[in-house]
Amino acid sequence: MESDAHLSPMLPTDPPAGYPESAQQWVELPTDDRILIRPIIPEDVERIAHAFEVGDVETIRNRFFTAAPPSDRPHIEYLANVDYVARFALIAIDGNGDSIGISRYETSDESTAEVAIVVEEAWRKKGVGIVLVSALEPWAIANGITTLDAIYLPENKAVERLLASLGYENRTLEDGIVTVTKHLA
Repeated sequence: MESDAHLSPMLPTDPPAGYPESAQQWVELPTDDRILIRPIIPEDVERIAHAFEVGDVETIRNRFFTAAPPSDRPHIEYLANVDYVARFALIAIDGNGDSIGISRYETSDESTAEVAIVVEEAWRKKGVGIVLVSALEPWAIANGITTLDAIYLPENKAVERLLASLGYENRTLEDGIVTVTKHLA
């Protein structure tokens, strides 16, 4: 994927209200790559738009269940603007400042949230997804969430393995969509 490092700061210079600075962390992957995990900020809207423009169709289909990503500006801005409580998102950035993945949760009621994850193709199978989804959990717990649900297409075996390795279970299949659940301590 072409560089997007110039589209928003690696670390926010003027974080939005409620930005949890303590969620920023450098993580060393099993591959010895170091990546930055930080909460998403409104300035990341251009990174998201860029990812939709250059992303491969299969990744977009697996994330949004359609080959066409949400491309209207209000939807992209919605994805980049979170409250860090009911809607929380983390972005993974490589050492060059390029975004390589995003995880997020969004509450469906006061104690349940749906989790979503996407990792840039070149960074898959390196531990980025595990780091991103795992890093959401303490924030979910702190914000009163006790249950995380994830939905995915049945053919998305990579996400299925990732979620199973993190303790998601109770797999159900309905209308061509798999749902798994994790109860938080």
